[in-house]
Amino acid sequence: MNITLPLWLVISQWVLLLALGFLAITMYRQLGFLMRLKEVGTERDGLPLGEVAPSFEYTSHNGSEGTPHRFDPKGSWSLLLFADPGCVSCEESLASLERLTPKLRITARTLVATSAEPAQIAAIDAFSTTFLSIIRVRQDVPYKLYRVRATPFIYLIDPEGIISAKGTVTTEAKIRKFVEKINRSVPNLEFTR
Repeated sequence: MNITLPLWLVISQWVLLLALGFLAITMYRQLGFLMRLKEVGTERDGLPLGEVAPSFEYTSHNGSEGTPHRFDPKGSWSLLLFADPGCVSCEESLASLERLTPKLRITARTLVATSAEPAQIAAIDAFSTTFLSIIRVRQDVPYKLYRVRATPFIYLIDPEGIISAKGTVTTEAKIRKFVEKINRSVPNLEFTR
């Protein structure tokens, strides 16, 4: 028995096979890219370690526009967390940092920087009820000045104004690792309000 297939069916099967092959190669490349991104982590994000942290103007958040202050990275240790009220990971990181703070014996100027409007900040419990200092900065501070592409992103700045550590902190485990890194490099410090 001789079976012949229509030409359109044979061609469509080959086209489908080539399309599946193309999709498989594309997915393999994406997987490789994601694995490389995971390996590199946040080392490429933000300002490089060892660079002088830029100063900037900010207002303290109290539900209204306050008088401008200037963040001078020199003089004392600074822990600078960039976070946004609309970011669920930022809210979790803020709550985790609050939980970890009493257990730590580290003294550092701890600031949570956001470029959100006062109404947005006040609408999120994690931001409006925290004992950590929430500061409002211009939109260009996180993105252009500190090169933060995604929040929550944290910097540890030493008394000379040099960036000692940095990283994305999306979970309490990551914050704990970051704080342990701080504890190893910065002895005898305490968090302050």
